[in-house]
Amino acid sequence: MINKKSTNIYAFTLIELLCVVSLLALICAIAAPAFRDLSHRRNLNIAARTMATEMRKVQQRAIMAGCGQIIEFVSSNRYRVTDGKTEERYNVFLPEGITIRNVNFPRFENVHYLRFNYNGSPSSGGTVTFENSGGDLLYVIVAPVTGRVRISEDPPEHWEFEP
Repeated sequence: MINKKSTNIYAFTLIELLCVVSLLALICAIAAPAFRDLSHRRNLNIAARTMATEMRKVQQRAIMAGCGQIIEFVSSNRYRVTDGKTEERYNVFLPEGITIRNVNFPRFENVHYLRFNYNGSPSSGGTVTFENSGGDLLYVIVAPVTGRVRISEDPPEHWEFEP
């Protein structure tokens, strides 16, 4: 038998809704800095991987063209790639908040450079250090003689910081 007189209506009060909304706002406020840090680390990773890919591409181009190819570290937020055969140049800009903190490749006329010879070997080994606005570092390391390019969170052995 159905009792038609007792119809209960369930609803939320305004106070309950305000409590839930304020709890959600508090959770978002706590989580926002973590997402910002994640974004900074992602940009650092992107910059280092782009540099390593560019170095490998330039190395392969040196072998294919049979002449030297150069990467110049022009400023703290960009580097320039120069084709040794056609003399064409293009700039690569780093993502926002990422800087080149240190480069220990040879210097010519106050610009650090990495040159890959016609056989793909680098003129010298060295390291490019990237830093994000949070102070995190990544190293792009080029091995002397072989020209192996790798990314590391730790500086290479016997590494010297050059201001």
